[in-house]
Amino acid sequence: MKPVRYPTDNGERSALKQRYVKALAVLKKKDGTNRLHWCNKEWKKIRHQLPQGNRFPSDVRKILTAEFPKLVIYYKYYVQNPLFSDRLSEVFSYDIFHDCIASFFMDGRNGFDLRVCHYCGMAYINKYTVRNKTDGLAIINSASIKELEKLLKIKTPSTLSFIIKNRPYGSVAQFNSLSVFRCPDKFHSVFPESKEKNHFDLDHVLDKGSCPIEAISLMNLVPSCSVCNEKLKGSQLLGYSGIPDVELSPTSQAFNFDGNVDFVLLPLPGRRITNRPTKHEDDYHLEMSVKKQNYERFIEVFHLRERYGFHIMEALFWLEMKYRYTDSRIAMMANALHNTEFSHRRIKEDIFQLQLDNKERCFEKLKRDMLK
Repeated sequence: MKPVRYPTDNGERSALKQRYVKALAVLKKKDGTNRLHWCNKEWKKIRHQLPQGNRFPSDVRKILTAEFPKLVIYYKYYVQNPLFSDRLSEVFSYDIFHDCIASFFMDGRNGFDLRVCHYCGMAYINKYTVRNKTDGLAIINSASIKELEKLLKIKTPSTLSFIIKNRPYGSVAQFNSLSVFRCPDKFHSVFPESKEKNHFDLDHVLDKGSCPIEAISLMNLVPSCSVCNEKLKGSQLLGYSGIPDVELSPTSQAFNFDGNVDFVLLPLPGRRITNRPTKHEDDYHLEMSVKKQNYERFIEVFHLRERYGFHIMEALFWLEMKYRYTDSRIAMMANALHNTEFSHRRIKEDIFQLQLDNKERCFEKLKRDMLK
């Protein structure tokens, strides 16, 4: 529902793409050769085997950094004349480059600010880090048996109970010296944690199974929640009749869900609008008003009507707040608190949580539409 945050300035956008290529270029093959350089050489060979191969760039880097409309063109060329090759899958292997790509998206310097699923806007996505040994100890000293089982990859109940029985641990050395760890090959320590972890998926807007040459293209990747990625979208195209729609990808500059879809609360037939809608949940229906028909496909793929309909109370709450705290009532409150820090603006910001809106949150668009 929200566009992926790329720089709008052409120079900064170009610099982002260069950083992406550099992030992938650090990866090496087992023999020490640069994997991206190897990919480029292999791609040049494979390209000649592709029907209409000259329609694709000869440089892998141009595919990696192509704008989404270009990716759609390449996608159409490829699916019309596919070449199924293990070599092709290895050159553009998402699995091999996955860690580099995920790290790129998690790097705050690249400006993605991962907070909310770009498809549904109703699920949080984030990154996290166990920053040092002290943090790791805090986890070990407080984790439940199930959490320890997952963290330490230990299945034996007696071992897990033994770890809990001997808590708290004052140092990593004390923890690692436990007699249950005499077989190091069976133990995977969480100390020290050196990599950032993530709680998000990177969905391929254009299915990598259908078009493997775009499996690692920057603007084919959308940070999303697992529900949208795995359970709902899968390999489906965002478009009708098997044709991808440039406007429906959050990675496209043409994407404008916010301007083409509005949430609307409607009273059910025979019911009436009240100023206490939260007390009459069953009298309302949450609808999505679509100005441009192609956005119906986006709504359909991610089941947005059904999913948001379940959370109708969110909409009713903000509608009620709008009725309750009109500008005139807020002005009265500000006048009563004259000569204090509670100005009209400050009170309105506090009531409607406008300061928090500077940070992307779940149901942000729903709230914004209810307060219009």
